[in-house]
Order: sequence, then structure tokens, then C-alpha cells
Amino acid sequence: MKIFFRILLAIYAFCLAVFSGFAMYVAVLPDAYVAISEQIIRAISTDNATALRIAVFATALVFFALSIMFLLSGVRSSKDKKAVSKHTDIGEIMISLNSIENIAINASRKTNGVRDSKTMVRKTDAGVEIEIRLVVMPDMSIPAITDDVQQRVKKSVEDTAGVEVKAVKVVVDSIYSGITYKPRVE
Repeated sequence: MKIFFRILLAIYAFCLAVFSGFAMYVAVLPDAYVAISEQIIRAISTDNATALRIAVFATALVFFALSIMFLLSGVRSSKDKKAVSKHTDIGEIMISLNSIENIAINASRKTNGVRDSKTMVRKTDAGVEIEIRLVVMPDMSIPAITDDVQQRVKKSVEDTAGVEVKAVKVVVDSIYSGITYKPRVE
């Protein structure tokens, strides 16, 4: 979920919580509702309250739009986000992003000088983007390793899965030192 969407959802939830608290207060003390509603009607119905009426209408419109947006975002299927689909003459083929990650991991680990790798695949409109995080062996040329990993992963995914790879981003996380630290047990 994008950060802007989360912020809107948090503001919406806070306003809904305030409204719910007000509704519970009115349920316990119904006379309070009468007094509050009379003051609101008096404030809105005066001739000088045009700006207040516009503000109330705009606020209600924003909350209505947010409600529709959140409702539609909950109905949208996330099934398509976790797989890449290809259409053939016979039907549709779905390849999960997890499968593409496994292909990319296997291809990257076949590169000489790579000790370990982790992969993340993102679906784009016309294919996938792959990010690979590597742990490489010491005394190896990092530019040569990363270039080889990019080419191997792109070729392997395109040949094996038949999915177009738009970009392969390689991040060298660490140089393997061969030292493993074991926690001391006392």
C-alpha cells in the first residue's frame, strides 16, 4: 500500500473514530443531540453562513469520495498482482512471481564469485523488474560479477518463463569474509 494511501486511510479512520465516539455519546445522552443539532442548524441557516455551508459540503464530498475509493480498493482483486499472465491461442498461462524469483536466484548463484543471493520481483505493465541482493566472494571483480549476474538472470527468466524482463537491479550487500560468528552461551 502506498504511503499517501495509508495516510489518507489513517485520517479517515481517525475522523470515523471521532464520529463513532460522538454517536455513542448521543446514544447515552439523547438530549445532547437535540441541543447540538439546534446549534448546528442555527449556525448553517443564517444568511452569513455561505462559507460554512460550502465547507460542510466540501468536507462531506471528500469523505464520500474517500469512502468510495476505500470501498473499491477492497474489492479489487490482488490475484493478478502475484502472477504474470500470458495469453496463448489455447488459453491463459499464469506464472507466479515466486517462480520467477526462484529462477532468478538459481541463475544468479551459478555466477562464479557469488556466495549468496536474495531476489525480489515486481510486476510491471509489460513484464517484470528484478532486484537481486548479492553476497560476493572476496578478491573478485564486482563489476564483472554484477554484469554477469544481470545477463544470466535476464536470459534465464526470459528463456525459462517466457516473461520479458524490463530491468535487473543488482545490489552487492556484502563481501563474504568466511568468518561466522556464533553467539556465546554462558
